[in-house]
Amino acid sequence: MTKKGLCFHFFLLIILPFFLRSQDIGAPLPVVKSNYLTGQFSMGYGFYLNGGDLFSPGFEFKAGKFLSKNLSWGGGIAYTQFKPLDGFYGISLLSELRYFLREESKNWRFSGVADLGVGIGGSRLQSGWATYKPGPRIYTGIAVYKKLDDKIRLMLELGYLYQYLSYKDNTPGRGWQFFQTESILKYNFRRIQLKTGVFF
Repeated sequence: MTKKGLCFHFFLLIILPFFLRSQDIGAPLPVVKSNYLTGQFSMGYGFYLNGGDLFSPGFEFKAGKFLSKNLSWGGGIAYTQFKPLDGFYGISLLSELRYFLREESKNWRFSGVADLGVGIGGSRLQSGWATYKPGPRIYTGIAVYKKLDDKIRLMLELGYLYQYLSYKDNTPGRGWQFFQTESILKYNFRRIQLKTGVFF
């Protein structure tokens, strides 16, 4: 190996790494929060297959973990009213995935979100608490976050929800009637939901 080649290898192996290490290459990466909690209030408008369309409020509570600075995974529980005047609501367990589009250090941040869940029960005013064949829940949406301080973000989210619910409805006889009627009510709900909450 020539003297020129030896000097070049010496520069690559020793001098160049030392030089790069001493430089300020850029600002440090933002610290990624490892865990999060959210509380969300939702207001939805939509239809169900066997007739009717109306507004429906709900509430969700979730906990999760950041897998990276752009991706998080979590789970929680959702309470959704589908026919508020009839006391018709569903409770679901869910798992969600969020992908964040901007760095954590920005004041504004955006994400896409999708969750899958299963209904575990609900109620109707006429029959009280009932469970029958838990059904699927599918949701997808987009969210924007406003940074309030180092730990708290205000969130606004728009999405689409599909949920299947079925109930066993028992209607007792009245007066001189001693029989009881039983029916299974099946609903496929579709809702456009607007959610607001706190991400902390």
